[in-house]
Amino acid sequence: MQHVSWELVKGARGYMDRLYWGSISIHYNGREDMGVWLEMSGQGCRSFETFGNGDYESLFDEVRQNPGEMNLTRLDVAFDDHEGLLDIDVLEMDTRELSFVSKFRKTAVEWEWDHDKLIKGLSIYHGRKASEIMIRIYDKAAERGFDDGRHWVRVELQLRDSRALAFLDAPGKIGDRFSGVLRNYLRYVDSDDFDSNKWRWPMKWYWEKLLGAVAPIRLYTKPGAEYNLSNLEDFVYKQAGGAVTTLLEIVGEEKFRENISSCLTSMV
Repeated sequence: MQHVSWELVKGARGYMDRLYWGSISIHYNGREDMGVWLEMSGQGCRSFETFGNGDYESLFDEVRQNPGEMNLTRLDVAFDDHEGLLDIDVLEMDTRELSFVSKFRKTAVEWEWDHDKLIKGLSIYHGRKASEIMIRIYDKAAERGFDDGRHWVRVELQLRDSRALAFLDAPGKIGDRFSGVLRNYLRYVDSDDFDSNKWRWPMKWYWEKLLGAVAPIRLYTKPGAEYNLSNLEDFVYKQAGGAVTTLLEIVGEEKFRENISSCLTSMV
């Protein structure tokens, strides 16, 4: 995008300067360890597609091929409903009534406000805003300030770091990946009085129609042996050390070893 008229403006988040054009920012001149930060909003992505080559795969490949020097800090993937499939008021009610199953520990329903303290619409958050994966469902039409009655509800995956790269590396088309991740992490469900396992409850019709029949995708890669050993030692010595010491004093080392061996044998 060398042919566009980049504007030099003030940087953000510790960067002193940035080049800006079409909702694309290139932040630089920060601390020595901060490098350069490329930031593209949704509109910035459209600018990249229209005035650049729109080759996202090359961008992502550049990150993959330079793991020590480059990283993908955040990736947002969104589904926009303009047809009326998702009713934000129904979703709010179903969320407040806990008519969903989720792998997140935190869920919140919030009214969004602008700088003039005017309501900008309703947002539903599944997951913490700073975590590696979060799902946000919100009234995009209200956020944009449209008052012409148009329907625009957005379901957005906010992925960070390893989860962002895992999404890119998952098989299938991007829509299939999106639906697969949603299916794995969040489902709105109808109650079943004959089944106590909420995860087996049938999906609400609107969520099932949204997801389709796409297999779940786990945004998780098993760590290597060095990572496993480090975390194992951290758990045994720092978290379980006191319990292990007490048990050794009570039953003795020989009995302790015998019990551990018995547990391992039964696991196999």
